[in-house]
Amino acid sequence: MNRLLLVDGNSLINRAYYATTNLTNGATYGFLNMFLKAVQDTKATHVAVAFDVRAKTFRHEMYDKYKAHRKAMPDDLAEQLGDLKELLLTMNVAILQKPGFEADDIIGTVARKTSQAGDCNTVILSADRDCLQLVDECVELHLTKTGVTNMEVYTPDRVRAEFGIDPVQMIDLKALVGDKSDNIPGCFGIGEKTALALLKQFGTLEAVLEGTDNQKVCGQKELAVLSKTLATINCDVSIEYSPDSYAWQLPMSKEVFDEFKKRNFHSICNRKNLWQGGTGDEGGLTQLSFL
Repeated sequence: MNRLLLVDGNSLINRAYYATTNLTNGATYGFLNMFLKAVQDTKATHVAVAFDVRAKTFRHEMYDKYKAHRKAMPDDLAEQLGDLKELLLTMNVAILQKPGFEADDIIGTVARKTSQAGDCNTVILSADRDCLQLVDECVELHLTKTGVTNMEVYTPDRVRAEFGIDPVQMIDLKALVGDKSDNIPGCFGIGEKTALALLKQFGTLEAVLEGTDNQKVCGQKELAVLSKTLATINCDVSIEYSPDSYAWQLPMSKEVFDEFKKRNFHSICNRKNLWQGGTGDEGGLTQLSFL
């Protein structure tokens, strides 16, 4: 069976940027290290990288304070993001993005379509815990924890063991607790422990709002409902779904090798299993067609 790797481009390059701030092109280098390790670890046959678009999304239209406290992307990171996209295109890696939606929405939509097709298992690579809600029997989440190579693998059983709720209930958890990073309000005064207890008792946010006598929740029902909508990844984005165009496997070509060498990504260039015809500075690479 095919294996699709869906990469949350913005979250990964941000993680790489802040983990490798002392290196020129450190964010691009760190991203590629994570990306190539994931391709090899998951034995991916298909790959796509999703990015945010620098424009307001449907969530901003619903709640103008959404992500209001986010700092602007540093200029040097923006430059590296553009360079990364150029490299990915040279590598023939599919790039997915759509104005009005976030990378999570694109990932969720492709993962759902792939699961419905039934011919491919999916791995999501992200630094964002929001993607936990997408985990199911056909979808794993590989979540970066520290640095650029340490990953935690989440399956439905792992989510249930760690949180005591199903992956889809992670949406309800955020609706109750909120999210400072995204400026999702939640219910003020409700922490994760209380929220989990309520969800274990009632099952869904709607059932909590119907049945609880917790005054903090009862007094903030509208905020909870809004927060759930903001927290829910849209898995029904209107995009062209083209699984054949996601086909991608190692090794990579001499053209890609030359681009990596130009950027002084020596440790990647020296990994022989990544390149067609071998590697090295002697120019011994042979240009071959992709396998």
